[in-house]
Amino acid sequence: MQYQHERKRVVITGLGVRCEMAKGIDEFCDALYNGRSCVHLMDEFASDDPLYNMGGHIRKFNFAEEMPNVDGKRMLRFSQLAMVAAQWAIADADLQLDLLDSSRIGTAFGSAVAGAGETFHQEGKRFFARGGRGVTPSAYAEYTASACTTHVAIHFGLRGPISTHASGCVSGIDTLLWGVEQIRNGNADCMVVGGADSPFFPLLWAGVYRSGILAPTPEDGGNMPRPFSADHAGIALVEGGAAVIIESETHARLRKARIYGEILGGVTVDSGEPLQKLDPTGAIFTKTIHLALQDAGLPPTAIDWVCAHGTGHPIGDGAESNGIEQALGSHAYCLPVSSIRGAVGQSFASGGGFMVAAASLAIKHQRVPPTINFSQPADGCRLDYVPNVARIARVRRVLINTAGIGGLHSSLVMGAFEG
Repeated sequence: MQYQHERKRVVITGLGVRCEMAKGIDEFCDALYNGRSCVHLMDEFASDDPLYNMGGHIRKFNFAEEMPNVDGKRMLRFSQLAMVAAQWAIADADLQLDLLDSSRIGTAFGSAVAGAGETFHQEGKRFFARGGRGVTPSAYAEYTASACTTHVAIHFGLRGPISTHASGCVSGIDTLLWGVEQIRNGNADCMVVGGADSPFFPLLWAGVYRSGILAPTPEDGGNMPRPFSADHAGIALVEGGAAVIIESETHARLRKARIYGEILGGVTVDSGEPLQKLDPTGAIFTKTIHLALQDAGLPPTAIDWVCAHGTGHPIGDGAESNGIEQALGSHAYCLPVSSIRGAVGQSFASGGGFMVAAASLAIKHQRVPPTINFSQPADGCRLDYVPNVARIARVRRVLINTAGIGGLHSSLVMGAFEG
């Protein structure tokens, strides 16, 4: 393997999350290590099919209370979640924005469903009742995926490079990799990156459960999803926002920032599969992991924990397990491979940020979060999935896997910062 030539180092200095189980990184850490979950029997959002009535809808989310200095009346829910997550991340990084060059701070957010469901639900009613004159004039600008990115950039006064990514479930990792590229190319010193999605609107919800990927409410009364477990039956849909502050090493040192870890490498690969087809062999996971390790300049044996995509979808879980085995060889059986999806569910674009937060916490606390809702390994799942209870472990380097429809796969390699 060829080792990576010298290049500008990019570090993580701030983490922000907003989901049902957490406001901010401290609550997220406590929930993750103690086996709490975003997923619950839903009350505020009513499914039209009682077989599918569990999800991670955020109860009692009040944007006006969480960001009282922002007029969010026209802002759609996914943009509100992005804003709140960004606020938490900026505070966690102690970024004194008024003292920094705003033209050197960029923004990149992603969203898989953006405001499509909410716009159809709200504006559709107005349109069918009153025609075009009933539609809110700002609706066209608010439902696009880029709305959350621009709201964050405008509110926090970020004038550097800006981009929006709508690459499904890999969007959160893709925004981070794009941000890393901006810093390494000298276009920015600091980036606020992340993702947000809110799929709890009738049309979108129906589309997901009709696709067959959503797990039904378990008959045994337990929680779901159940990644890598013999009784896995599908994903759990969750809403949320996640944000990560990344900086060049030089910029972080100059402002004496606390550093969670370093981005060592990462890639996005597309297998070109039909939108709903999953390859059970895991070949695309293998390829993506190989390329990410190559980009990081590391051998497979350098990885201490795999933060797996593991959504609880039977074919997907098996494919990822196969892919990890093929990519890491015998080392795959010597390290923990766990999924935080049992806790955070499938949150689309925010999922990558949740995983980066989990990896940062694992490096900080030398403790691997568990795969909760786990009973026994599913057929073909032969790895150590850290069932149900967090584990103390040596964590210096973490491999993160994400996957999405159409064969999109992203892998990221993070490491402890060694200054």
